[in-house]
Amino acid sequence: MGKKSNPLTLLASLWRDHSYIFVFIVILIVYAITIQVNGNSFGGGHVSSILSSQNTVIVGTMAIGMALVIITGQIDLSIGSSLVLCTGVTIIAFNVTNNIFITIGAALLCGLLLGAVNGVLAAYAKIPPFIVTLGTMLIYRSLALWGVRAVDPEISGSSSSQFAMSSDNSMYDLMRMQFGTNSLKLAGFSIPFVTILFLVCLVLFVVIARNTKYGKAVYAVGSNARAAHLSGVGVQWIQCSVFMVTGLLVGVASVIQACKVGNITPASSGRAYEMYAIAAVVLGGIAMSGGRGNMLGVLFGALSYAAIDFIIVSIPALSADIQDTFQGLVLILVILVQTAGPAIKEKFVGRRRQAAT
Repeated sequence: MGKKSNPLTLLASLWRDHSYIFVFIVILIVYAITIQVNGNSFGGGHVSSILSSQNTVIVGTMAIGMALVIITGQIDLSIGSSLVLCTGVTIIAFNVTNNIFITIGAALLCGLLLGAVNGVLAAYAKIPPFIVTLGTMLIYRSLALWGVRAVDPEISGSSSSQFAMSSDNSMYDLMRMQFGTNSLKLAGFSIPFVTILFLVCLVLFVVIARNTKYGKAVYAVGSNARAAHLSGVGVQWIQCSVFMVTGLLVGVASVIQACKVGNITPASSGRAYEMYAIAAVVLGGIAMSGGRGNMLGVLFGALSYAAIDFIIVSIPALSADIQDTFQGLVLILVILVQTAGPAIKEKFVGRRRQAAT
């Protein structure tokens, strides 16, 4: 007869392995309560708003790449600036060619190149990723600011401060109005097309992380780079490649930004997106120390962070000036509670061992 599990030990194990689901449920319940308190009924429309929010589809897409970078024990502070520069290139490609495939290709190629710069400098030049991406964060945004002023307004699609998709192009309606803002109707529930693209990317990388040699190598490098090297893993290539993958996902996010929003302002767009992506990864239960975490948690982390934004907006008493304070407090509280799971488990496992002896 098997040993009976201590309920508290079991609860601690469930929290450690699936805390991101519990966190999202709690945040969603709080959001529903705030809606009810304000005299409205919480329904599918509110869930659809979370699914289609920028924190879910744009930041969430980049957070997938950020998760891979963090799992290898690195960091990428440049994704917000990369998004701005990449979206500028994407919009210019669309305005000039009016071709969907060239536009998407330009977005992915630009993102890949920006990620490769980070990866080569961090992995092969041995510059700390924090310093590398801090530098490229400044460089990429500066290039976007220079580009929006240097490019002819007919090409940038707007004034000297913004890149905007040209509504005169015949493909504008398909990309902006059909894909960017429309939804797929399923059983009376609307799922935005941009959310479907995010979910496709997420599922792809969940499969890669769990079931491929590459995914196992990413975790191995994050757990112990030296041991991974001794077992035949190309550590430098893995460390470089996760930045390149992140760049590709920034390219996908830039397509979503262009289609969903229709424009981007280099001076202000994408500010703190790297922090939002890191927050989504952490809320998703991925360890900042590297080597541990479930890629599926990125979905719930992105949804949680988007729901927190909606909670803040739905509370009139919260001034816009302290919204970041509220977000920071929630993030710290969640991490504090997440770390309590393993501690509780260790505490009760230790008691059982003492009792057994």
